[in-house]
Amino acid sequence: MKPDPAVLQSCLLFRGKSVDDISAMLQTMIYTVKPLRKKEHIVNEGETADHIGIILSGQVEVQKNHSNGNNVTIARLGRGQTFGEAVIFRKENVYPATIIAPGNCCVMFISKQELLRLFAADTDMLSSYMENLSERLVMVNQNIEILSVGSLRKRIVFYLLKQADQQSSNTLKLPFSRKVWAELLNTARPSLSRELAFLRDNGWIDFKGSEFTLLNREGMEDLLEKFKRK
Repeated sequence: MKPDPAVLQSCLLFRGKSVDDISAMLQTMIYTVKPLRKKEHIVNEGETADHIGIILSGQVEVQKNHSNGNNVTIARLGRGQTFGEAVIFRKENVYPATIIAPGNCCVMFISKQELLRLFAADTDMLSSYMENLSERLVMVNQNIEILSVGSLRKRIVFYLLKQADQQSSNTLKLPFSRKVWAELLNTARPSLSRELAFLRDNGWIDFKGSEFTLLNREGMEDLLEKFKRK
């Protein structure tokens, strides 16, 4: 199965390349494409990372498995995004988490050896790869920032304000499900629902499904300012 060059254009690794450029590269690249079914494991925690994966369709979830049997979704990645790039060149190149397909999806795999060949032939790809790693580091720092804000209510307010800024509107749409959001906030979904109901009943926000409207942005920002002053 051959990847769609138009899809690969959305992958940071191929950023700036035309469809024709990517089509020509695919003629000489060594890669595999694997269709995956719902709930299928793509990578298990502790496995050796000797390939990177590029999501061609659908989504994948990065999960951390705890000894008590609970699984926490760390991230959800969609079309054009990659996984494995942060660990493949480590000395201890093992996956720190499990990656599964929450629904049907398709993933392209490129080996470490093939990546090195591509980087040697095309320094722009190497630059794009490093940029991808930098963006991942920013994402990790953002997650740490969310968890360090304080109470669950403050974490919710902080996240909603961040999303409003990113979407340039006080009406915003969550990029994932409530279940994934609860895991990102390190809480249980019922606790998240109770806090959202409190914020809505007190006139701070309104919401329907995944769409939220900030009704009292000034009050939300003041809540976070009080936290910063402590």
